[in-house]
Amino acid sequence: MSKQVSTADGAAPRIYHSAVPPLRPPRPAVIYFFGALGGILFGYETGVIAGALSFIEKTPGFEPSAVTTGMLVGGIAAGAVFGALTAGHLADRFGRRPVLLLIGLIYVVGSLACAVAPDNAWLVAARVFLGLAVGGSSSLVPVYLAEMAPARTRGRLTGLNQLMIVTGLLLGYLTNLALSGSGDWRLMLGSGAIPAVVLIAGLKLLPESPRWLVLNGREDEARALLDGTRPAEEARRDFEAMKEVSVQQSAGHHELLARWVRPAIVIGIGIPILTQYTGLNIVTYYAPNIFESLGLAHDNALIYTIALGMVKVVSVLVGLQLIDRVGRRRLLLAGSAAMTLCMTWMAYEASRGDGMNPGAMLAAMSVMFVSYSLTWGPVNWVVLGEIFPLRIRGAAMGMACMVSWLATLSITFGFPIMRDAWGLVATMLFFVGGNIIGFLFCALRVHETRGRTLEEIEAELHARYDRKRGTDSTTIENGSTV
Repeated sequence: MSKQVSTADGAAPRIYHSAVPPLRPPRPAVIYFFGALGGILFGYETGVIAGALSFIEKTPGFEPSAVTTGMLVGGIAAGAVFGALTAGHLADRFGRRPVLLLIGLIYVVGSLACAVAPDNAWLVAARVFLGLAVGGSSSLVPVYLAEMAPARTRGRLTGLNQLMIVTGLLLGYLTNLALSGSGDWRLMLGSGAIPAVVLIAGLKLLPESPRWLVLNGREDEARALLDGTRPAEEARRDFEAMKEVSVQQSAGHHELLARWVRPAIVIGIGIPILTQYTGLNIVTYYAPNIFESLGLAHDNALIYTIALGMVKVVSVLVGLQLIDRVGRRRLLLAGSAAMTLCMTWMAYEASRGDGMNPGAMLAAMSVMFVSYSLTWGPVNWVVLGEIFPLRIRGAAMGMACMVSWLATLSITFGFPIMRDAWGLVATMLFFVGGNIIGFLFCALRVHETRGRTLEEIEAELHARYDRKRGTDSTTIENGSTV
């Protein structure tokens, strides 16, 4: 059947040819809430394990060891490597909504599998399975939000995903505290199925991404969706831009290896690795264990951890206001310097043994959270979204996401082993070194992108390569060694 749909800009009515006419899209707030809900699940599943570890280790049949603890926490990251790699490919082929549905189902099944685990092997396998959804969320949720959002609000909506992640972490910590009296770690882990069911139910309200619709020849549906979610002139401009990008999209994944792209690839590999080597994740995942190893009761350790989670949520809210005002490079440099001092402070407090001041340790961790959440937390993904050329952006982002989860896996799995082998103080000093390297990397390799269009950033990549090639040619002509 066909149906005429009037346009808001007074243009001639468009005729949509399909078995079912395009439906009126829901309010943008509904779209963005359910679109970002995967971020809450991402944060919840990575955070709830923090308070459950102590109870798991006391359960018969779940004998504790540094390797087992690393596998229980790092299993999420192991699965996330594969989830991040496959989610983008599946979403390009079948659409964003079907893959979000699959992610929701994995969250439900994985959470329930954790709740009924009879031993460590089962629990590790369930955590790895959950990681498929976490990795899929990390790569697909920001893409869906960015493709749904108008250009004027894209930055804030990308930040909404980061805010949802830290909110999910805080909810995981609160669940740990609520159930700490019973010590029911099975209910802690199984409760992740609840927000997943909400996500699955909310998918009925989510439209397909307009960009995916254009790429797959469903231009009428895409235009109807854009007309229903933004002003007419903006909808027209966005639609034309999507059509232009769709023409270029098939070109050039081989350009990942092109010499002019290498500076962006170096940043795309370096930033995700150095983000993990700030040491923030050892605080995120292991804060209760760290506090308990320093002599605090479990309930007090959970309360301290919740305080850290609240600090992080507030800090991300503030940090989102700074990215476009202060600049990316300055924030990264300031964050590295501040976290170097914080990790040094934490190492000093840990070295005092029984003389450690728990309030001072909490203060050091809180400043660490604030420093990360104002700088590296939101900024690293913004930079990765800006530096890659248009034609390889999808493939390059997939590579960056894979590298990020591999680095996360190495830290979450390796921390308890390093702590047992080196001691807590030496392990914290290792991350002091990571922050120093991060500062030097940003100072030498990262260029400021604030206030510049993506096309200008790509043109500068070409210009720097051309300047270098011109210098090399001159050097060769003068008879010097290159």
